[in-house]
Amino acid sequence: MKPPLFDYYDPATEDETLALLAEFGTDAKILAGGQSLMPLLNMRLVEPAVLIDINRVETLSGIREQADELAIGALARQHHVEQSGAVQRHFPLLCEVLPHVGYPQIRHRGTLGGSLVHADPSAELPAVMTVLEAEFEVRSQQGQRVLHPQTFFESYLTTALEPEELLYEIRIPYLPPRTGSAFMEVARVAGAV
Repeated sequence: MKPPLFDYYDPATEDETLALLAEFGTDAKILAGGQSLMPLLNMRLVEPAVLIDINRVETLSGIREQADELAIGALARQHHVEQSGAVQRHFPLLCEVLPHVGYPQIRHRGTLGGSLVHADPSAELPAVMTVLEAEFEVRSQQGQRVLHPQTFFESYLTTALEPEELLYEIRIPYLPPRTGSAFMEVARVAGAV
């Protein structure tokens, strides 16, 4: 199937993006990596009037070590997060999980923020961010607010983001010394009883 017709915008700044979200609201969808959105468009499960491609907004893609937390821009590619020395040092759990997200080609394009905003309960990243007690900074023209996973993820494929809001960054507090973690994914095998 082919995606529905829509108007396409590719803002270069956060301010331009927020202005478009304020103007179009529920008629708009954000395109980050497209890992989740593109299949939904092709199957016409979503039919936005406007597609806002945020890939040129450079302020959304960095990874910064701060005094007591690691800040990861919502547009940071999953591959870059997985390969980041800062992430490997402070959050090896996240590096263990990311190889389970799609295929390498998907992780080179898919974004951390996009996966979180998609809010698929079967996805690995929302669960890991909940365990790590991450904070999600969201912004709009009215200002910013910080949400915790328990309030950010509302339901299946649903977040607390308002139509005019954009996930700006994910902040993960550093773990206490001598903290360990492990990850194991369990899946049913076809034909198993």
